[in-house]
Amino acid sequence: MWQEILYPAAFVLLVLLPAPLLGNYLYRVFEGQTRWLAPVERATLACCGTDGREQDWKSYALSLLAFNGAGLGLLFLILMAQGLLPLNPQQLPGLNWQLAFNTAVSFMTNTNWQAYSGEASLSYFSQMVGLTTQNFVSAGTGATVAIALFRGLSRQQTHHIGNFWRDLVRFCLYVLLPMALVMALLLVWQGVPQSLSAYLPFQGLEGQDQLLPLGPAASQIAIKQLGSNGGGFFGVNSAHPFENPTAFSNWLEMVALLLLPAALVCTLGRYVKDAGHGRAILAAMTLLLVLGLAVTIGQELKADPNLAQLSDQAGNWEGKESRFGPVLSGIWAVATTAASNGSVNAMHDSFTPLGGMVAMVNMLLGEVVFGGVGAGIYGMMLFVLLTVFLCGLMVGRTPTYLGKRLGITEMKWVVASMLVMPVGVLVIGGLTLLLPGSHAVIGHEGPHGLSRLIYAYASAAGNNGSAFAGFGAGDNWQCIAIALAMLLGRFGYIIPVLAIAGQLARAPRLDAGENAFPIRGPLFITLLIITVLLIGGLSFLPALALGPIAEQLSLTQGGF
Repeated sequence: MWQEILYPAAFVLLVLLPAPLLGNYLYRVFEGQTRWLAPVERATLACCGTDGREQDWKSYALSLLAFNGAGLGLLFLILMAQGLLPLNPQQLPGLNWQLAFNTAVSFMTNTNWQAYSGEASLSYFSQMVGLTTQNFVSAGTGATVAIALFRGLSRQQTHHIGNFWRDLVRFCLYVLLPMALVMALLLVWQGVPQSLSAYLPFQGLEGQDQLLPLGPAASQIAIKQLGSNGGGFFGVNSAHPFENPTAFSNWLEMVALLLLPAALVCTLGRYVKDAGHGRAILAAMTLLLVLGLAVTIGQELKADPNLAQLSDQAGNWEGKESRFGPVLSGIWAVATTAASNGSVNAMHDSFTPLGGMVAMVNMLLGEVVFGGVGAGIYGMMLFVLLTVFLCGLMVGRTPTYLGKRLGITEMKWVVASMLVMPVGVLVIGGLTLLLPGSHAVIGHEGPHGLSRLIYAYASAAGNNGSAFAGFGAGDNWQCIAIALAMLLGRFGYIIPVLAIAGQLARAPRLDAGENAFPIRGPLFITLLIITVLLIGGLSFLPALALGPIAEQLSLTQGGF
């Protein structure tokens, strides 16, 4: 089919073409060169109680942690007291504390994992004031950390890496708010609801009484995609016709989830004054994305061998909207797990074993294939530092990156960050298998059950938020354990990245010699991809072999 080539190619081009211009705009925003909302910016900073003076990495980190901690507490209280708050036409009660804690952590960490169904569990107030606010500021938090790292790389002999409050306000005010406003209007134009009225009663085709869920959906969906959040207004996310009603809305939402992550790679090039290096990192991310698209679409276009005797299938249609089909569903699945987005327009649990494994691997790598807003590029930068350090040692050179010597302190922080995903997935997730009742939580025996468990904790520790259907996410223990994995996955990267930024900002810049390791071109791109695959993925090879790979073999060999 021509769609299997044209659609992925069009998607990649739509993501990459705006990246340089948008990346340049982001640089100007963070460096104060764009001030068309300066009075609003000053007023907001005054409300934050800061004068915008620059901070060292410890002060920057403390401000970030205090802000996110306050957001977590406020959202937790909103969800618990939902039944007493306004804008609740369906009179929905508050959540129990385990689910409220899980949801508050989820949206504060930009994971947007949902152990609930939006239209059945949350009021308009909770969705608008609670969740949508966190969609903005959690995305802003990721972007500020990335910019702090860029400043650490570009500056020398200074303790300052910026001001967290100023960076957060600027990103939300000059980037997220105008982009989300435009996108929300486009979604309303396409038929996405934006209403505060109560659910509408109607009679189904068989005469049964039903309710048609409404709500301020378009505004939340716009930022859920742009901010790499992913939390749907309705339970089935962008597979719901009210979240994603048309072909245009599908493409708009699909492209939006990678726009800012791709642009921030170009912003890196502006900060370090080496656009070629930024293009090399962008090329490595794009190659990994294209590889994932090729495998997933190729697998989803194959017929299910269990149904081969019944009909001539044109691909695996189970769990997919007929208006999207295997190709567009495959593109979305790869894109949303390459980013830390988590939105879906099909059920990932119904993908072929290898198609679902690509989504799983994207998360297990730390979501550095573009990744979330800010989180993707600072995660990839950890692999860049590791690549340069290892290659420098192998050829007997002093490891330097962008004129900065990489010492033992920086590499200790890099290695510490590399333990986040193994601990979050294999250790915390593995505890579920040791507890009584684990079968009921996983909901499936054999390799597919293990795949559900790996996917759930990869999604949590990777701050993604998507899931294989059938996993008992609402279980009280799972609410707590997954929340812990989400916290580890968020701040287990942020703290090392800020520490590295502070360390590099203090370092003097060395003159690049003729023997300096090249950080652009095919050699660097190849070595970076190899490092990502080996260091990021090797820890999970046994688990993948027992999960999706074993499931694929069971299909081709007639089952267990």
